[in-house]
Amino acid sequence: MKKFFKTTGRTLLALLFAAAAYLVVGILWPLTLAQPNVQAQQLLITGAMIVDVETGELKVGHNILIEKGVITATGPDVSANAAALGATIIDGTGRYVIPGMFDMHTHGFKMSPALTHPLYVASGVTAVRDMGGCLDRDDSWTACAANKRHWNSAVAGGEMVGPRYDQVTSLAMNGGQAIPSGFDINLGGATPEGARTRVTADSARGIDFLKTYTMLPRDSYMALAEAASDAGMYLAGHLPFAVSGIDAAAAGQRSFEHALVFIFECYPGFDALRDSPDFFAGYTNELRMKMIAEYDPERCDALFQAMAKAGTAFVPTHTTRKLDAFALDPHYRADPRLKYIPAPLRTMWLQDADGMAKRAGEGGGAASYKAIFEFGLQQTGLAHRAGVTVLAGTDAPDSFAFPGLGLTDELEHLSLAGLSNIDVLRAATIESAKFLSLENIAGVIKAGARADVVLLNSNPLDDISATADIDGVVLAGVYYSRGDLDKMLADVEANASSWSMWPKFAWQILASPIMRKQFAD
Repeated sequence: MKKFFKTTGRTLLALLFAAAAYLVVGILWPLTLAQPNVQAQQLLITGAMIVDVETGELKVGHNILIEKGVITATGPDVSANAAALGATIIDGTGRYVIPGMFDMHTHGFKMSPALTHPLYVASGVTAVRDMGGCLDRDDSWTACAANKRHWNSAVAGGEMVGPRYDQVTSLAMNGGQAIPSGFDINLGGATPEGARTRVTADSARGIDFLKTYTMLPRDSYMALAEAASDAGMYLAGHLPFAVSGIDAAAAGQRSFEHALVFIFECYPGFDALRDSPDFFAGYTNELRMKMIAEYDPERCDALFQAMAKAGTAFVPTHTTRKLDAFALDPHYRADPRLKYIPAPLRTMWLQDADGMAKRAGEGGGAASYKAIFEFGLQQTGLAHRAGVTVLAGTDAPDSFAFPGLGLTDELEHLSLAGLSNIDVLRAATIESAKFLSLENIAGVIKAGARADVVLLNSNPLDDISATADIDGVVLAGVYYSRGDLDKMLADVEANASSWSMWPKFAWQILASPIMRKQFAD
């Protein structure tokens, strides 16, 4: 027996050592990082068809001259002088050129440079508005303000493959519910004074905007809006249940996120549900269908007009509601693009779909979720026609919101909502740039704008899915051919399939107070 215990002890120690070695080696195991091409002093795209998102016109046979990351001239006659100066020539004959696209609702994490940034660039997404962040301490998982500023600077200098991060936010304001242990819960806006303190702290750190969430109390929200305005910051994010859309627009919230906004706000019975401690516990099939059946167009039109007057944009992220509607669909669940998603994240996505499928499979749930998805599309179209600015965003990498690759999915949703193809393109280019105070700097192809352009093989004005048919991308004046983009995709696929993903994810998530709090809730 003594010999048995001795042998067993040695075996357990060996197993523990092996597990520790697996974890440590996996954490340290290198991933392939996409390497930027050289930023040419001069780059000339010749003979292209420029999609002018300002006028809606197609400019045939135009050339684009780029110098040190900036567009310096466009037109049919710029090639001769440029060629004489030794510019790198890109033949754009037969190619449709659009401005680099924005995804206006994403979430970065520490491994984004290896796992998502190349996907954005390969998909023609040259800038993102990241909707997550940290407080005043670094985090092992979440991309914090310093990370995003570094990435933005490196991309602008042609030193990194990834999207630009023009603005940064911090941890969501959810009445304290998102605040991890070790921080003052009031920093989440549990009280009006806490909301003001948060503005002071984030303003001192150079945070551009504050993300609002559903459980932020009304008095804290109003205090937050006033303090943010005084500090030169703005609010964007979820519409808190306790605050009406009209009041939030009047208070200065710059954007409402997600397609449920109008479904909730345009239901007359929603006012009685605003103070519910757990709204989604009662979000049943019956209530979903009742919200659609009792939709009040006058109530909705009043909200549309308030948003249009205040300049409050709408980022519907229909991709997130598609999961609700298609969680049972085997084709949806077997999307071939899952090969680009790391195994741990892919597992979480499928578990999310399983949970939604379970809920949807009870008492007609699948029909009600599909009805909500389709009704949400209708509301986006109505909002657009009423003058509300609609912006393209995906919520990547939320479940089945593919980083980069999923933007075309969302553009197709906006097309289904009734936006014309040129207006869909505007939602992902010029309108996003205007929202971020980048008018004439981004989202357009004209002299003085930054050199972020996408070369397409087919015309997006005929079919918006052409935005996925990419021949090449110019990012900050750096040209990436189709071969370069394919290499980026292959590297991400290899990284995503690496055995080291499990220990990396486990360590970074478990060591993250933000993620521990999120999973605990």
